[in-house]
Amino acid sequence: MNDTQLLADIPDFLSIESMFKAIPAEEAGERFIYFEASNEKLDQQNERVMAKALEASAEHYKKFGNVDIDHYTLIGKPNPARNWAGIPNPEQYEIGRPVEVRIEGRRTFVKAKLYRGTSDLAKNANMVWESMTQLDPPARWYPSVGGAVLAKSIQIDPETKSKIGVVEKVRWTNVALSRTPVNQNLPTAQTVPFGALAKCWTSAGLWLSKALETGYGTDSASLTGGAALRGQSLDRGIKNYHDFQERLIHDERAGLIDPKSGARGVVEYSSKNFGISLDEAAEYLVRFMRDLKEGLNKRSKS
Repeated sequence: MNDTQLLADIPDFLSIESMFKAIPAEEAGERFIYFEASNEKLDQQNERVMAKALEASAEHYKKFGNVDIDHYTLIGKPNPARNWAGIPNPEQYEIGRPVEVRIEGRRTFVKAKLYRGTSDLAKNANMVWESMTQLDPPARWYPSVGGAVLAKSIQIDPETKSKIGVVEKVRWTNVALSRTPVNQNLPTAQTVPFGALAKCWTSAGLWLSKALETGYGTDSASLTGGAALRGQSLDRGIKNYHDFQERLIHDERAGLIDPKSGARGVVEYSSKNFGISLDEAAEYLVRFMRDLKEGLNKRSKS
C-alpha cells in the first residue's frame, strides 16, 4: 500500500479532525488556552474566593473581562491618590479574552482565546503562546483571578481554626497569567484540556496504532518529527521527552495501552508506568502529538 492510500485509510481508524483539536496548534487563526481559575483553597493572602461568587459574575466576565499578564491592565493605570505613576502602555499586557466559563463544584474553569497579530498589542500574546508551545519544557503560567470585591466576611476556617477572609461577591473582570500567583494551589494553564480540565473540555480519543504506522517510512534517518520515532524496550524510568516517545510507541504496539482510553487515559498510563508526574506526562504527550502531526503533514505533501 502506498503512502497516499495509507493516509486515505486513516479516518477508518483515527479521527484526525477530532484528535488534532487536542493539539496546541492554531486552528483557523484561533489560539485557545484552558485553566482552572479558582478552587476555593486559601491563597497567600489568607483568603478564599467562593465559586458561587465567580459563577454569579461569570457572564459579566465573559462580556467585559480579559486575560492579561500579572494584572497589569488593572494595576497599570496611574493613581495619583496613592502616588502611583502607573505602567507605560498597560494595554499591551492584555493577551486575550474569555470565551467560556464553567463551574464544577468548587472549581472554576475558563477557556480563553489568545490574541494574534504582528503589532505591539499582540507581542505579549504571541510570547505567551510561543512559551507554551515552542519551549521544552513549556513555560509555566499560573492563573490569578482579578476584579472588584463587593462582599467579604471573616470566618473561622474549619481545618485550621484560624480566621480567614471569604470573598462572597465579586465583579469579575480579569484573569492574569503569572509566574508567581497569589493562589499557589492552582495548576498551570494548558493549551489542551488535560487532567481536571478534561472533565469540562474532553479531548478526543487517541487511536495511536494507525497514526504511528502512517508516521514511518523505511529510512528512519530521512524522517523528522513524529515520523522519526521508533519503538523499543526501555528501562521503566523516563529521563526525558525522547525516552517518553520510544516507550509510548513500544507500549502501544505491545497492546499495553487501550486506544479507546483517550488522551486522559494515555496520560494516566504514562504517569503510572513511566515514573513521571501527570503534568510531565501531559506535556510530553502534547509534544508527541504535535510532532506526529508535523510528520503526517510533511508526508502528505511529499
